[in-house]
Amino acid sequence: SQIGGDVLPPYVERFVDVAMTQAMSEAYKKLERVLSAALKDALRCGDNSLLGVVLNCLLAWPDTSFREEVVKHPRTRELIIAQPAVLEPGVPSPKEAEMIELCRRQKAMGRKVLVYTTYTGTRDTTGRLRGLLEAAGFKVAVLKASVEAAKREDWIADQVERGVDVLVTNPELVKTGLDLLDFPTIAFLQTGYNVYTLMQAARRSWRIGQHRP
Repeated sequence: SQIGGDVLPPYVERFVDVAMTQAMSEAYKKLERVLSAALKDALRCGDNSLLGVVLNCLLAWPDTSFREEVVKHPRTRELIIAQPAVLEPGVPSPKEAEMIELCRRQKAMGRKVLVYTTYTGTRDTTGRLRGLLEAAGFKVAVLKASVEAAKREDWIADQVERGVDVLVTNPELVKTGLDLLDFPTIAFLQTGYNVYTLMQAARRSWRIGQHRP
């Protein structure tokens, strides 16, 4: 309202619902059943330490099922479940395949894509995403926390000069202060918990100076 309604191009958000494969779904149901039972047993004993473990595992597993998931009780270190990897190396999950197709469509229109993943720590997914995208023919850059905040805009500008098609990063690293006008299409593989971060990161390229929707 302060800068006028005709300064920025149209802005659209679209949710894409992607189903897991049958193998992923069956493994997930087993994880959910075992972890829920363990959590209920712990809560009956007044033990709340499994709450975060179970929540984080069940939220993250569909995006990290390319590696073994070992869940232990955080206090006793007792093994609760060991779920083998379901996805083969180099074989994209349905969500990853959807992301690759999105990038392919955008590249055909001359548009670069900013891909956000919240799993960049102990459950890092950036290396796998980079490998899948490069195998599909894209030039990819991964922005990590090791790049100092003050140098990130210049670092990204260097990647754009080198002809990068896709930039992969955690939304926390670019949520404020960066104008990423070269990436008019933004894809969240996960949204995270923080609504402020989500809203800020979603608008990194919808800034004054942007002319593409």
